[in-house]
Amino acid sequence: MNYINISMLALALCLPGTALAVDIEALTAECESCHGPDGVSAHSDVPSISGQSKDYLDDSLHSFQVWGRPCIKTLYRQGDTSRPKTDMCKIASGLSDEDIEALSSLYSGKPFVAATQDFDPEKVATGAALHEKHCESCHSNGGSQAGRGPRLAGQWTPYLKATLKFVPTGEHLVPPMMERKIGDFSDEELNALMDFYASQQK
Repeated sequence: MNYINISMLALALCLPGTALAVDIEALTAECESCHGPDGVSAHSDVPSISGQSKDYLDDSLHSFQVWGRPCIKTLYRQGDTSRPKTDMCKIASGLSDEDIEALSSLYSGKPFVAATQDFDPEKVATGAALHEKHCESCHSNGGSQAGRGPRLAGQWTPYLKATLKFVPTGEHLVPPMMERKIGDFSDEELNALMDFYASQQK
């Protein structure tokens, strides 16, 4: 390849509208087939991704690319629901770094919408105390602050519980301190934590 051709290729990579540009509409259509319009999920086994931090969304998608998180097969929830089941590892494997950057920026800029879900009001105070003692340092403001870790307050708790069960098996990679703590929680304590997060619906 001569110098002129190399220069033309380099220019093409920088031009907007080239084949390598991020097709954000196609990407969001794929995401929202499961996570719902604007990333707000209506299904208790699928997390809402709107309003999560850019760092967390970016880290999560890269983690799925290397099977650092559980890749559970799921049906598409809207659009062409006749498509075969898919999973996040398969979807993330087709994303470039530019795609991930665009998606993380987009959904982190959208408002978080807490899920309307049942909880046991008698266990909320116990869950709040457990969160304050064990979780607040990374999931601040009662779990409502999105940072390196996800926002927990108002997230679908069936999804949270289903994901956490993969922490002790090593299928869901988390910081060592969290891994140890999840393994120490009793079922009763974990349920109380979920009631606390589910109670935050404003």
